Amino acid sequence: MAKAGPSLTRRFAIGALIVVVVVVAAAAAVPLVVSPDVIKSRIVDQIAYWTGRKFTFRGEPHLSLFPYLTVRLNDARLANAPGMGDEPFMEIETMTAKLEILPLFLGRLEFARFRLANPHINLRTGADGVGNWIMADGVIGAQMSKGDKEGTTDEIEPPSPLADVQLGRLAIRDGTISYTDERTGRKGELTGVTASFDWTTTSQMAAGDGSFVWRGEPVEFNGSIDAPLDLLAGGSSTLRLAFSAAPLRLSFVGNALQLDGTQLEGDVKLTTPSVRRVAEWMGRPAEAGATFGAGAIDGKVNWLGSTVAVSDATFELDGNAAEGALTATVGDGPLAISGTLAFESLDLSPYLEAANAGLTATGPWQSAPASLPLADGDIDLRLSTSRLVAGAMEVGRTGATVTLKNGELVVNVGEAELEEGTADARVSLAMDNDALNVAAQLRLQDMSVAGLLGEFAGIDALEGIGDVTIDATAKGATWGDLIETLAGTGAIAIADGALDGVDLARLPEAIKDPEGAAWAGSTAFGSANASLAFGEGVVTVEDLRAAGDAFALQVTGHAGMFDPTIDARGTLTLAGAGDDGGDMNVPFLVEGTWSDWRVLPDLGPPVDRGEAAPEPAPAPPASPSDG
Repeated sequence: MAKAGPSLTRRFAIGALIVVVVVVAAAAAVPLVVSPDVIKSRIVDQIAYWTGRKFTFRGEPHLSLFPYLTVRLNDARLANAPGMGDEPFMEIETMTAKLEILPLFLGRLEFARFRLANPHINLRTGADGVGNWIMADGVIGAQMSKGDKEGTTDEIEPPSPLADVQLGRLAIRDGTISYTDERTGRKGELTGVTASFDWTTTSQMAAGDGSFVWRGEPVEFNGSIDAPLDLLAGGSSTLRLAFSAAPLRLSFVGNALQLDGTQLEGDVKLTTPSVRRVAEWMGRPAEAGATFGAGAIDGKVNWLGSTVAVSDATFELDGNAAEGALTATVGDGPLAISGTLAFESLDLSPYLEAANAGLTATGPWQSAPASLPLADGDIDLRLSTSRLVAGAMEVGRTGATVTLKNGELVVNVGEAELEEGTADARVSLAMDNDALNVAAQLRLQDMSVAGLLGEFAGIDALEGIGDVTIDATAKGATWGDLIETLAGTGAIAIADGALDGVDLARLPEAIKDPEGAAWAGSTAFGSANASLAFGEGVVTVEDLRAAGDAFALQVTGHAGMFDPTIDARGTLTLAGAGDDGGDMNVPFLVEGTWSDWRVLPDLGPPVDRGEAAPEPAPAPPASPSDG
């Protein structure tokens, strides 16, 4: 046993010496086995075998033994596809290939890895829609052309020599990838491309990760394709992709299909801190603003060509969340988007505040141009929400459609639930040269008059359940012009109402003594109806009629739309109030303002319904109190 130790040591030393001798011998034999001419020929042949294209480089290959067996080529070029011009498909400043040692002694040249320094890859889609990256003439193209006949498993006997092709790993450092679409003229470029790809054999999954710069933004990516050849041959493959940049983060897991263009179908997740920033990054710059900030999409996607359809998805924008589906056309052409979105709650307040701020950013709102970008785009959206908030207004369940076609934007509100009652409306907007054309229709049914007037006008003197219809138009180059040209008609009907602050039974006393009469109180009425006309800054009441248990009222007159003036005349009929026990007719005038009005006797005849309307009120003031 005493001699076992030295014997084991000698054996280990002899084994180590043999290994060293073999390694040194192999290293010494490499230059004998592989000459520069052989390397040059093998590399050119190997890449041509893979791609079916001519491969050239300048000078002689440089062979290095340590730390790995590598060969370096300078100024390498891979030819473009036929018909794609004289520009090479790929230009490489320096290409370094790591060689497998054992195959050298078997007479084969096999590459474990390629490193490309400062490559320029020129991607191009021809007028026929075929990309120059489809290498149909090489072994990879032959694998693609097999399609379903053999596939990469190749169970045909004897196995095809194309059943599995050794490729390897590819690393790119500081590369540039340019793209040109001859059909549309669209161009793009990725710079600073640093990436690593692993596609060991054609039967295996291809995977890669890295980074690049697109339109000034650094982007990190990673991804994998389970069956690359099936995909390139017009079949399908599982695909995983993820991109991360400051403007957005995006991930996709699903299937890719290569038919007439690439189709992606699977699960997508997208988040962004600013939709405006994404739009600018994508070449659709928008003005700065507080809205269109954080957004997210999580759902199913189907992407074919320039059409992206997202379904069974959740969408978030500026704190508003919705479920539904959207289809959009992306690219250099006009934006087209359609779909259905259902919100639990939709808050439009930030957008109204942003619009108001934009109107007054450079001066009075009246002088702000009434210009909207309606010329380009095609929109068809169906929206619904359980709760709609717009500033101080809050509406219940609401359904609407928004369409933009041929330069006309139309918003249709099918039904909106008010606190009491419902509303429906239609608004259309279209540009006529520099002027904006607006047409609007509004209908309110079974509404609380007190609630509506209190919320929108601050008036709390009128109560009842009412119906309102309004039909209006306007046209102008500025928002002030729109208000000045606002014109239209309307109708109001109120049932079971009350006029607070006024007791109409005391109107005769008030007429006799306007200064001293106290006719405060309340007047209940069964019905009140009025027809309205407005234009040139004036609202005209055509034949307002109200009736209660012991009275009937008829009024005609006008009020300023932009100032508080009132000018009206009417007749109050009090049942059984005459000296002989009959009805009493009390003609009267109303003058002043909404906050300071007075009733005067009308010495003329009762109101003639055919009487001409009073003169229009002045134009709107320079700075309305509501901004």
